[in-house]
Amino acid sequence: MSVNALGAVSALVNQPGASQSTPPATGSVGFAQFLANAVDQANQVSNAADTAAASYAAGGPVTMGDLMVAEQKASLALDLVVQVRNRAVSAYQSIMSMQI
Repeated sequence: MSVNALGAVSALVNQPGASQSTPPATGSVGFAQFLANAVDQANQVSNAADTAAASYAAGGPVTMGDLMVAEQKASLALDLVVQVRNRAVSAYQSIMSMQI
């Protein structure tokens, strides 16, 4: 590598504002908030499925098809939250096992 190339790189690095990080977008959501929202939504879907099951058992206007769809949505929402949790725990364990 030539000295001229190193000079060009150092000129780029020394420019004002080159090392400034960009602030996060105004509407950005952190991982903790995303996870909390996902758990809340899974809980709402589960509560809706429970309400549909109670209504069906009481002879309400809920069909068996609607009940099965609501139960399946609740199951998928719970599976999603569990998988995200498993991935987060796995990533945490990987980070903790790294040697410094």
